[in-house]
Amino acid sequence: MEFSDGSEMKAIAGLAQEFYKKILDDMPLFVSDEASMLDVSGEEPEEIISRISKHYGKSVSMADLHQPLWKLIRQLSERPKEKSS
Repeated sequence: MEFSDGSEMKAIAGLAQEFYKKILDDMPLFVSDEASMLDVSGEEPEEIISRISKHYGKSVSMADLHQPLWKLIRQLSERPKEKSS
């Protein structure tokens, strides 16, 4: 069996660990660079979006959940928190 590269995930290992602890119920053993949030979690997308919003103070869309997880984690850690109205 051949696995996809994980170099992008390794580059953000610290951010990924925080994300796993706060958002996921179970810590994944390996996440390839091609894996999306929906590949890594068995939770309903609405629950994932809610957890991300509560922890990061940012809204995400279904499209965000379909992109590679390393991109989502970087975006969440880089963009400023949204202001409450």
